[in-house]
Amino acid sequence: MRKVLPLVVLFLVIACAQVQVLDSPRQSDWDTALGRARANVAAGSYLAADKILDEFVRTHPDTREAKEAAYWKAVYLIDPANDRSSLDAGIVALDRYLSENPDGWYRNDASVLRQTAAVAQRIANRTRLASVDTAVTPAPGKDTVVVTKSRDEQIAALKDQLAKSKEELAKVSAELERIKKRLANPSN
Repeated sequence: MRKVLPLVVLFLVIACAQVQVLDSPRQSDWDTALGRARANVAAGSYLAADKILDEFVRTHPDTREAKEAAYWKAVYLIDPANDRSSLDAGIVALDRYLSENPDGWYRNDASVLRQTAAVAQRIANRTRLASVDTAVTPAPGKDTVVVTKSRDEQIAALKDQLAKSKEELAKVSAELERIKKRLANPSN
């Protein structure tokens, strides 16, 4: 009995120590870095958020969390509120994340976001092309017929294109908002 009592006391001390650790979880470096990055984004400081994620990757190389930082950097590149946003660069970054992280935490979100960004990019390109003057004026010659659209026809065509683009943009915006809400509340 005397030999068993010290073992029971030791077991109770270890069990209490384990419970104490469970009662006060420490926030991980990744949670801290991501929280700081998100706070900077909320304040409109995308450059600071980018630097925080870069620093995390530098100090925690070859970790799963460092790989996931690429996703957040891509998301921030696509965000229209970012004054340095670029659909082209964001799509490339999402493609890189998807190819380098076959089991990434945000793989499904990245795939949907990449498709949404591609639709937004097509709309932006169509709008740019529509704003270019469509009239072609070849150098007049003996047998040349110059055909140009009247200004009213061009305006009507542009208005139609703009209405279609607005509808597509509304769909894309709704999808982006859904993704933002999902990302802001990852436990759902």
